[in-house]
Amino acid sequence: MLPSAIIKRNFVITTSGVCDARALAEAIAALGEDNVMFSVDYPYQDTQTAAAFIESAPISEVVRAKVCYGNAVQLMGL
Repeated sequence: MLPSAIIKRNFVITTSGVCDARALAEAIAALGEDNVMFSVDYPYQDTQTAAAFIESAPISEVVRAKVCYGNAVQLMGL
């Protein structure tokens, strides 16, 4: 397997502390929409700012649902 395939298969990342549409898009492009989760770096990041960012991020509602909670549910078996 290619190293990129191994990483996609074994790594999940969060966006903690980064409210940047380009960074989010690049993370999703690199790892896939199933391997990126939204998170807030409390107390170092303002939760309202982070929430406003993810609600307006230029991604589809399907991807937003995965990134905001669906991937965590899947990964943690919730």
